[in-house]
Amino acid sequence: MEKTPNRAVRFPPKKILVALDLSEASLPAWEEGQQLAKEFGAKVEGIYVQPWIYSGLKAGMPSSTATARASSEALEGLRSRLGLSADVGVVPGEVEETILSWGKDLGFDLIVMGTHGRTGLQRAIQGSVAETIVYHSLIPVLVVRGRPTPIKNVLVPVNFETYAMAGLQAAGYAAHAFKARLTALHVLDAALADDLEAIKNAKSRLAASLARLAPQVRRAAHPAMRLGFGKVDEQIVSAGENSDLIVMAAHHKGFLNDTVLGTTIERVMRHSTKPVLAIPPGIAARKSENGAPVRLHQHRKAVLAR
Repeated sequence: MEKTPNRAVRFPPKKILVALDLSEASLPAWEEGQQLAKEFGAKVEGIYVQPWIYSGLKAGMPSSTATARASSEALEGLRSRLGLSADVGVVPGEVEETILSWGKDLGFDLIVMGTHGRTGLQRAIQGSVAETIVYHSLIPVLVVRGRPTPIKNVLVPVNFETYAMAGLQAAGYAAHAFKARLTALHVLDAALADDLEAIKNAKSRLAASLARLAPQVRRAAHPAMRLGFGKVDEQIVSAGENSDLIVMAAHHKGFLNDTVLGTTIERVMRHSTKPVLAIPPGIAARKSENGAPVRLHQHRKAVLAR
């Protein structure tokens, strides 16, 4: 699935899509979406994708009657849990593809979803919808595991690669919007813990990266620097315990590495108890005339059957 380059992050978001399932894991995502909508005056919609139910009579063909019945039951169940006034809908289809399509094509700025945090053999067999969405989404994805909490500290890992600047810029705008403190983390190999020259060089490059943030972001977020030593994902998770939000630029190393180990952001998502905001590849942070990020594409209108 190709990723469209030069799309901009809009934060705070104005249109939020919450991906729901029928488990308890999606309740924090709905609460997070509602909290963000209240805080930023955004519109929030929930979507549950009902997988096709296949007919036993026609091999390989979905049963429209059975799928419609399951969709109706799912909608009734969601509204009993979220409230009759909840703006939620049920759409039949393939789960990941449908969520990605809605997020990309219908003008949403952000996808919010929960995660079951699968690891090991369970993940290898079942996979993770959240990880698939993060891997392929063209818009930012916020993955949550617990109830919403006030965001006062934002952590962003910076590795000095070009793609990481998108994550840093997005983290800066998020910190600005939440009126939170921003901390930029760079992780060095454990063998460099006593290498004063390497440490000095890392601090210099980290300071230069922070200097590229918009002036209003630097004034509001009071960015700080932090160095870690050891495995990147472990250092991010550890540093994240003192933060309320982790912002990371998604980056794919290649099929073999990603399949066997997962990407760094996926490993952080599995182990961190804090929300993770994933910024997709091809995102370009750009400012409007008033200093806020702007989107680079036109929104398309659509109606979700409810």
